[in-house]
Amino acid sequence: MEKPMMMDDKIIGSTVADRSLRMVTALSAEVVVLRERLEIMERLAVEHGLIGPEDLDGYRLLPEVAAGFKAKRKAFIERVFSVMRT
Repeated sequence: MEKPMMMDDKIIGSTVADRSLRMVTALSAEVVVLRERLEIMERLAVEHGLIGPEDLDGYRLLPEVAAGFKAKRKAFIERVFSVMRT
């Protein structure tokens, strides 16, 4: 097993700042990929006449769908911020 890197008697990557940077970096990568994929999906839907450009902004969620989104959002936040507890 590889020995952790040490710097002034601290393991590199163990501070809150290090964990925060890892979290922000991972989230940034996810956001970029999701934005690109979402834009592709929106362009395809408009090109194929499935929706108009204004349809997404005017869409209203059904209460049960909104509740599902809320639960997924809570689970996502728990996963993302769990790295801060390590």
